[in-house]
Amino acid sequence: MEQLKAWIQREGIVLGPEFLRVDGFLNHRINPQFVGLAGEGLAAAYAGRGVTCVLTAEAAGNVIAYEVARRLGACALYAKKGQAVTMANAVSSRLRSPTKEAEQEIFVCRDYLSVGEHVLVVDDFLHRGTTAAALADMALKCGAQLTGFGFVIEKCFSGGRAILQRFGLPIVALAPITRMDHQSGTVEFGE
Repeated sequence: MEQLKAWIQREGIVLGPEFLRVDGFLNHRINPQFVGLAGEGLAAAYAGRGVTCVLTAEAAGNVIAYEVARRLGACALYAKKGQAVTMANAVSSRLRSPTKEAEQEIFVCRDYLSVGEHVLVVDDFLHRGTTAAALADMALKCGAQLTGFGFVIEKCFSGGRAILQRFGLPIVALAPITRMDHQSGTVEFGE
């Protein structure tokens, strides 16, 4: 995963002590090579664990979820922001987005997330843990079994991992960041 860390260091833009801009290669403009490396790393961490569904939230996690699911032979599913009129039998969760500074409700159709599914929750970032926890809670409400959590980047200083530890499952972050310096633009990685 040293390639991912080098890529983030080279092309990520530190906007402050809490925010890292990676939309030029990860979650707005997508670089397939970067996503391929991230998908490979997360899929390898959960290979052989029986994952049947990779769950994420719209929209930044979609491409990562798809790539991990493709490599694991599972389906990818994303929670939608807002309930479409065509979505019946939905389960929802309210959460506050740290980047949009607004509360939103996300929805998943129970028809696609049911008893017997073995769910891996993935996202581009582990920041405060609220999105991943909401996704995990939704999966459990649907009767699915959780397998673990996977993230491309973790902001280790934001407390997200502590929020997810209540589930008692593996938490994998490919590029754990311990510090970001806005003045120098540098990112420091942990193990």
